[in-house]
Amino acid sequence: MPYWSKAMSYGHNFRTQTKTMSDYSITLKPVYSRTVPIPIGINLPDEWSLSWHQSETFNALSDPQIDVVFNTAMTGDGKSLAAYLQSMTGKTYTLAMYPTNELARDQERQVQDYKGKFQPKYDPQIFRLTGATLEDFVETNQLSSKQQGIVNLTDNSEILLTNPDIFHYIHQFRYLRSDSNNTRWGDNADKVFRKVDDLYKLFVFDEFHVFSSPQIASVFNAMLLMKHTGYKGKFLFLSATPSELLQGFLSRSGFKHREINPVTEGAYCFTQADEKCWRQISQPIALVFPNDLQPNARSGYDWIVENAESIILKFFLDYPDSKGAIILNSIAAVYKLLGKLQPLFKQHNLTVLPNTSLTGESERARSIIDADLLIGTSTIDVGVDFKINFLVFEASSAANFIQRFGRLGRHQGFPIYRAYALIPNFLISRLFEDKNEKAASLADGDEYDRVFFNNAIRDSWLFVNQFEGYSKRWGSVQSFYVWNELRKKQMQAAYPDAAKNFETDIFNALQVSVRSRYGEINRCLEAKQHKIIDEARSFRGSSQLDCAIYDTTNSNEPERDRFKTYNLPGLLSNFIFEVMDNDEFRLKAEKAGISFTRRYKDALCCLQLRDYREMRENWHFYHAGNVSELARIGKVQILRGLEVTTGENAISNALCQRGIVCYISDRRRDELRAKLGLPMQFQAYGLSDRPDDRDPPYTIAFGQSALLLETLTWHWKPKEDEGWIC
Repeated sequence: MPYWSKAMSYGHNFRTQTKTMSDYSITLKPVYSRTVPIPIGINLPDEWSLSWHQSETFNALSDPQIDVVFNTAMTGDGKSLAAYLQSMTGKTYTLAMYPTNELARDQERQVQDYKGKFQPKYDPQIFRLTGATLEDFVETNQLSSKQQGIVNLTDNSEILLTNPDIFHYIHQFRYLRSDSNNTRWGDNADKVFRKVDDLYKLFVFDEFHVFSSPQIASVFNAMLLMKHTGYKGKFLFLSATPSELLQGFLSRSGFKHREINPVTEGAYCFTQADEKCWRQISQPIALVFPNDLQPNARSGYDWIVENAESIILKFFLDYPDSKGAIILNSIAAVYKLLGKLQPLFKQHNLTVLPNTSLTGESERARSIIDADLLIGTSTIDVGVDFKINFLVFEASSAANFIQRFGRLGRHQGFPIYRAYALIPNFLISRLFEDKNEKAASLADGDEYDRVFFNNAIRDSWLFVNQFEGYSKRWGSVQSFYVWNELRKKQMQAAYPDAAKNFETDIFNALQVSVRSRYGEINRCLEAKQHKIIDEARSFRGSSQLDCAIYDTTNSNEPERDRFKTYNLPGLLSNFIFEVMDNDEFRLKAEKAGISFTRRYKDALCCLQLRDYREMRENWHFYHAGNVSELARIGKVQILRGLEVTTGENAISNALCQRGIVCYISDRRRDELRAKLGLPMQFQAYGLSDRPDDRDPPYTIAFGQSALLLETLTWHWKPKEDEGWIC
């Protein structure tokens, strides 16, 4: 019996044995990717072949008529090789950007493996650059600044793996030397970005679909700056769901782009195929939808606890040498489950390890390799390639569902592949039950190909707002600063037409005049609201509510890895902690070799993490002033005097003294989420002028979320139907 048929028979067994009467289950067919003859000029390692999309991406990046390439191949189909093929077979210096440090670390291993197999003659040096590694590099080499660190690293790294945050700040002129007392002294605006852009001929953005409008606007502004200052290289976006918003901006500003789409070109099939022309990229998968999960934050956690032994552990006992992952939305749920699953699995010599933003560097690296069962959050759902045949996952959107489900079935060698999708029962109903004369997308027990299934997930999911208006309202603040730098004498001498052409392209793409932003930005600065401008110029938003953490929950964690940061709302809801004196925290950090000033100088307060709450704490933000008047302002503002209704007084005292960039709405949080389709992780919280209020009538959003919310609600009238204050 063929390998894939054997797995199918296991899938049938599974449906009859491990699902309840109320659950639904389907089988996903295997996926095969079409291979093609090797293009002229490419030498592959022995027994290697290229998929259609890899060959087409190579050709598109070699085409002088194309500026930007979008590769939309399925997860597991080798988009990484498509990105690095030119650097492995030629001499294309490449800067690749990844949304998470975990993915960058995973890809560093992958690229080193490519280098070992391809043996490129020019021996490219590979370096992974993050904010932390840059600081360490500067300190270790006793350099004068981060600017010098970036210059040194680019001089010595033919392949640089980093994050789009650093790319953004380079092209927003953040690594320049200046003197506020002498405006004539300082670096030219192009000192750093010109160095980087001249060296790297290919800029790669991986998993870019995880980003929202602020990041899309940021990358577009940077690309436009590069276009008008002489960049001659290429841009490659790797994403199963490319951004229509970005593609629209590119088209309207003169970028020539091409989409490489294997689905529309018939480059996938879903039945056993000729191995000479087709390569299997995904195994058949048995997928179960438990149908009794209520739409609340705890239901997935409760299901896992209830089925820890009867379903999860049983799978590992039935199929020895299996590897699995649980991917959840809540970081607190991960650590609470860890305490329940580790002792259960340890009885059978099986290892359960965490991988979250709170997991230390050493344990995070170990977890990918050593865990029989890995429990994590978004740190592992974005592109990380680990070999598993069992998956339990929550999802916050259709794209998130497809992304997480895509972690499974990528590697051969297991007898069975099984997944449990922990999504609310009303979504299950949309998928499996007829509604208003519309036939159900899926039927219990049936078999589907991956393309049909992904479309069914997208069609059945709730609307999630894409914040299309952000780029015009706030993304244009970044545009103004780029244009303003291009207007300066030194820049005009080097790039005579850049300011004018940049201004024209911004107007065509965003439908906004950068000149019109001057007055608004100036008024904001004169009113000492520069924090709002800083927020608009950031990439992912500032960390206004981040706290310095000393984590004592894991006794095996190295001392250096115990020092972390985490946001205050998440801490208040899910963790047990106590306030630490700043000096005590600083001494501990410096003893562990960590600079407090460099890493924690902007922290709201210092906390020692003790444990995780079994039940979420019910709390809200509180302000003693007239919140109704604050809500009627209808704009992003800087607010002082904010407190919280739980935790120690020291936390509220620290919060009260800080000016926070926020937006206040006179609608309740649940109403806003439902009406506006706000993403699950959107930073919006209940607000009241009474500390004992059980149902806060106002909503407050912070930082970048405040800017996003304002773009959706600025035109609303207050509920009292009073005149709108602009």
